Amino acid sequence: MKRFILYIILFSTGLWSCITEIRDFEQIDSASFLTVEATLSNQKGPHKVILSSSSPSISINVENKPIYNAQVLITDDKGASILLTEGVNGIYYTPDNFQGIVGNTYTLHISLPNGKKYESSPEKLKAAPAIDAVNYKFNVKDNYPLTDARSVGFDVTLDFKDSPEPDEYYEWKWTHYERTVFCASCERGYDYALGKCSVEINFPQGQTFPELINYGCNENCFDISFNSTYNILSDKLLNGQQITNLPITRVPYNNKSLYYLKVEQRAISEKMFRYFRSIKDVTQGSGTLFDVPAETQFSPNIFSLSDSNEKILGAFEVFGSQEKLIYVDRQIGSDGYSPVLVVYPGRVIPAPPGAISGPKAYCTEGKYRTKKEPEDFRE
Repeated sequence: MKRFILYIILFSTGLWSCITEIRDFEQIDSASFLTVEATLSNQKGPHKVILSSSSPSISINVENKPIYNAQVLITDDKGASILLTEGVNGIYYTPDNFQGIVGNTYTLHISLPNGKKYESSPEKLKAAPAIDAVNYKFNVKDNYPLTDARSVGFDVTLDFKDSPEPDEYYEWKWTHYERTVFCASCERGYDYALGKCSVEINFPQGQTFPELINYGCNENCFDISFNSTYNILSDKLLNGQQITNLPITRVPYNNKSLYYLKVEQRAISEKMFRYFRSIKDVTQGSGTLFDVPAETQFSPNIFSLSDSNEKILGAFEVFGSQEKLIYVDRQIGSDGYSPVLVVYPGRVIPAPPGAISGPKAYCTEGKYRTKKEPEDFRE
């Protein structure tokens, strides 16, 4: 069998593959756009649709505003329809047992409280090939001192066999969960009624002036991290071949515990591949491609039903998916090297007399945090 060894994906190596870094920018005008982050695959749900209004200026670190009380519906070409349930922060969920079917075509429908309606183009769910293996290896980058977190880590790669069908397009995503260390870090105290840092002075016992105080979690809580790059590939130059050592991510060596990593291989449409490839500069403020400079394309497949000139950010991503969950054992291969520990700014207030802990805060559900323990989670 002929093997194709791929060690690095760079846009400069050809039009068939790229990893595009997400970078900061300031939007050129004060416009705010409907932002849609919607995905559907053959994996079991819940699948999410996140609706928000984009920030007019990323430079002032203003987050997108969630859109509440919308009606979100997914239909397919067989006549089925699924009404999504609204959660918190503009996130809408399918039922837990809902999953797309390979070969079916799906359309997203959105009705906002202001009466505006939006619809996606029909998107077909394609089958994704299996992931053969996810590999990792400890690696030292000599261009950084060993006290720099970038110097030591575990390079994660993936092997798979491309489909024999021509014109296939792929995207890779990874997700990491870890138990949350601090649920809030506040200078003026924590507002338990609002579930966030206080605007007014509301010092906990043990604090007498504004300073950064770290609050533990008063409930089960997990931080979520995922790609900060877009990793895509066209098979035009390697149709049907075996792909090995495809770069996925670099796991930090910041302690010796097991590192939870779920890797997902997606079969995407040519339309979405071209859309992702067109993204040159995207904000890191939201962690997504949804606040963009003028030269970047707006949504390739979501449109306003009332105003054909309205610009929309984001996309309805329909894709076949294969997943593999691994634990990176950070004691393998790292002998002789010390972890570069995470340093948290601020301080923790010790437990007052008679208490078992200092002040704690709520776990707030969102894109980067969840109360729900991930599948097969181990510590």
